[in-house]
Amino acid sequence: MVSFFWRVIGVVLLAWVAWDLYAGYTLLYDVIYRSMDPLMYWIGIALWSALGLSCFFSSGGKD
Repeated sequence: MVSFFWRVIGVVLLAWVAWDLYAGYTLLYDVIYRSMDPLMYWIGIALWSALGLSCFFSSGGKD
């Protein structure tokens, strides 16, 4: 059950990344717009992507 929970969280985070790519802004410590601060925007996208992908590779033991 726990493994399923983290997979759902991973899907939600990757959906968030997809929305951020579409909308052109992301949330870290503040709203960061791609056009105004592209470096921090891509760092934020990388952070959310890594966090979302890590949910699929966690070792939760027996399910």
